[in-house]
Amino acid sequence: MNSFFKGVRKHIGKLSADALREQYKRVADEFDFFEKVLGAIKEGIVVLDGDGEVTYQNPFAVELLGKGGLKGLNINLGQSSKQELAVTYPEERALEVQTMMLERNSTLVIIRDVTAEKRHTEEALMAAGQSAVRDLAAGVAHEIGNPLNALSLNLQLLARDYPNEDAIKVCRHQIKRLDAIIRDFLQALRPSRPCLVPGNVAEPLTNCLNALKHRFEEKRVRVVLDIPGAIPVVAIDKNQLEQVFFNLFKNALEAMHDGGSIEVAVTANDGEVETRIRDSGEGMDEERLRHLFEPYRTGKAGGTGLGLMVSERIVREHGGTIGAESKLGEGTTFIIRLPRIEKRIRALK
Repeated sequence: MNSFFKGVRKHIGKLSADALREQYKRVADEFDFFEKVLGAIKEGIVVLDGDGEVTYQNPFAVELLGKGGLKGLNINLGQSSKQELAVTYPEERALEVQTMMLERNSTLVIIRDVTAEKRHTEEALMAAGQSAVRDLAAGVAHEIGNPLNALSLNLQLLARDYPNEDAIKVCRHQIKRLDAIIRDFLQALRPSRPCLVPGNVAEPLTNCLNALKHRFEEKRVRVVLDIPGAIPVVAIDKNQLEQVFFNLFKNALEAMHDGGSIEVAVTANDGEVETRIRDSGEGMDEERLRHLFEPYRTGKAGGTGLGLMVSERIVREHGGTIGAESKLGEGTTFIIRLPRIEKRIRALK
């Protein structure tokens, strides 16, 4: 391209009008070609003049930066540099910004969207860390279980001789609590894969409700059901899904201290079956809601948060999603969506 312009410039005085038009067409075609190439590149390309004003930017740069362009970003004019920046507009992204100096005091800015790369790296590091912690914690939990069993047996023997000793009762209660925590640990650390078969969500739902019937009555909690007679078939592991519903009902009961209600509704659309479980409990703030399915983020005294973490994993391995909506003082709604085995096809009008 550069040699072409030198050739035209050298002989321009000898060219006829037709020859000039031909050369102009070639130049226009070349610019059109490079414009298409730059428009197809999935990296933002911006050229700034000596005052930092934009003299060129390709479409992807506009997509990455929005109407505000490079405003607010610390761009090193006339220097070669490389930095990573976080932007929130037009959407939250991690950008790698590289600058280099061009002729005429111009600066070339190359912008890469590295959001996915950072997420994949963080997920890989998290997975590796979780694997190491999982192996360590499983071994520790197993080793703790042995002395706990020995302590429990000896406390049982002591209780025969001192049946009214409050200290022994307290120790036995705490050992039971530790044992329950260890069982939750092992369940979370050594998950079993679901055995998926065609079924519907009504059976595990009603099984859980029947098992907890007396608990609902004790706590004066009214259960309202909206479950249709015909529910589309989904792929489920009935036992694991019962575990999910049990965890959600247990959380709902613990969120209501002086009676209340639990509303259960099942609906379906062309692609999935949705189960909503709403309680009239104390609700949650945004911070707790954001970390709801993470371990050790529970708001319950003495809780571990492992129940919801296990529930999220089970639903995910069913190919579905679980989420929650909540406000302080207004209760909480858990929403489980599972894909239908036979999805309905709608004709577009």
